[in-house]
Amino acid sequence: MSVSGSATVRNERGIHARPSAEIAKEALKYKAKIIITYDGKTANAKDVLQIIILELFSGVTVQIIAEGEEEQKAFDSIKELIEREYKFD
Repeated sequence: MSVSGSATVRNERGIHARPSAEIAKEALKYKAKIIITYDGKTANAKDVLQIIILELFSGVTVQIIAEGEEEQKAFDSIKELIEREYKFD
């Protein structure tokens, strides 16, 4: 089984390096396989560079698929991070 759904990027600057690092760090906490897809491209949510390569600008909607142990918790946490408005100094 797997859990899947969409998330919309709300951060004004999109998902750049720092948010990508936070997403990957969170994804590494789970044994579940977590995939993010956008515009025909697929990224392993545990890989910062793969997330950056997706070029996730503000307002785009991505698909998230989590499969395996704690898949619902993994999906929920990654969705929250993608939809977060980051405030970096």
